[in-house]
Amino acid sequence: MFLSSTSNTLFSSTIRRRAIIVSSKAMGSLVRTSSQSQSQSKLQSVRCMTTHGCSGIQKVTIVGAGTLGTQVALQTAITGHEVTVLDVTEDALEVCRRNHEAILQTYLARDQDHNNQARGWKGLSSVTTSTEQVVQDTMQRLHYTTDTAEAMQECDLVSENVPEVPDIKASTYAKLSQHCTHNEETIFTTNSSTLLPSDFVQHTGRPSKFVALHFANGIWDANIAEVMPHPDTDEAITQKVLDFAKDMHMVPFYVQKEQNGYLINSLLVPWLNAAQSLVTNGVSTPSDIDKVWLISMGGYHHQDPSTTRAPFIVMDMIGIPLVAGVFSYWGDIYGDAQMKANAAYLQEHYVTQDKLGITNGNPKEDTSEGIYSYPNPEFMSTDFLK
Repeated sequence: MFLSSTSNTLFSSTIRRRAIIVSSKAMGSLVRTSSQSQSQSKLQSVRCMTTHGCSGIQKVTIVGAGTLGTQVALQTAITGHEVTVLDVTEDALEVCRRNHEAILQTYLARDQDHNNQARGWKGLSSVTTSTEQVVQDTMQRLHYTTDTAEAMQECDLVSENVPEVPDIKASTYAKLSQHCTHNEETIFTTNSSTLLPSDFVQHTGRPSKFVALHFANGIWDANIAEVMPHPDTDEAITQKVLDFAKDMHMVPFYVQKEQNGYLINSLLVPWLNAAQSLVTNGVSTPSDIDKVWLISMGGYHHQDPSTTRAPFIVMDMIGIPLVAGVFSYWGDIYGDAQMKANAAYLQEHYVTQDKLGITNGNPKEDTSEGIYSYPNPEFMSTDFLK
């Protein structure tokens, strides 16, 4: 849902995370033209053998090593693609690398119980390919750099994961475009959560090859991919990106018209804003709001309390700075005084106190502060809903 974590200077990691939630069955795909089919057949004939799909996309650059950028990079690599992660600092890349190693340990542990394996990770191991081999191959496909020219070399697709700040996005696309003049076929995609492709298309240098490809936090479990073209996107490019999402083990959703927030965030942001309004206005507390939601919506049925989803649990997963940033931006756009007050509350009570939410997506292991304290936060207690 929300954009990946990055810093105000571009891609590093202060603004954190994004959303969650469930996926459904894929919507109908676009109609292919005969020329598109011929093109895809040609792509199929030259693609590397590591990926078993139909998009023809093999080399992918992930711009931004924050929470979602880290997750998108891992999911892209584990499904057979060569991946380069681009960030402005070596420190951010080192954190990303360590998080990749930790996430792959989660993959190993979950693969012991196929009923518990993530939706986006099912079927990666087999009789002939062990889970250990999947992990080894994945790490070999991952590359990390601060050099834009290196990252863009022979790149088939770019996934941009920088903050929801229009100026930062515009300058990012301009720089990427400068280093991509040698390859006119490279597709640019934005993982923006609430902004539109048409807001930045003029900076990409390739309007017909620019489209939104939006993922959810916990990409391997909430394996949705929302594909949203702008009016001038080539229909064949939209279809190719929908196919690429399938190659990544995502369930693709074709968003037929530009919509701030796509499908999931159009539902999620008002929900989170309503919950925070109750706290900002002194009506209730985060834990009570989460409890009333979980009891009313059947959250007590979850066998694993770490998988329960209520408003403030979700905010910690997304990252408090990012939620505050989204509230602030859209509060200004819509002149919504309550939304701006909610942003200010989160900034004062959490962000300035370095209570940013969880960092690796695992409430059982993370050591951090947010609305809840980790590891083993209050909502995981057997007494939480009593």
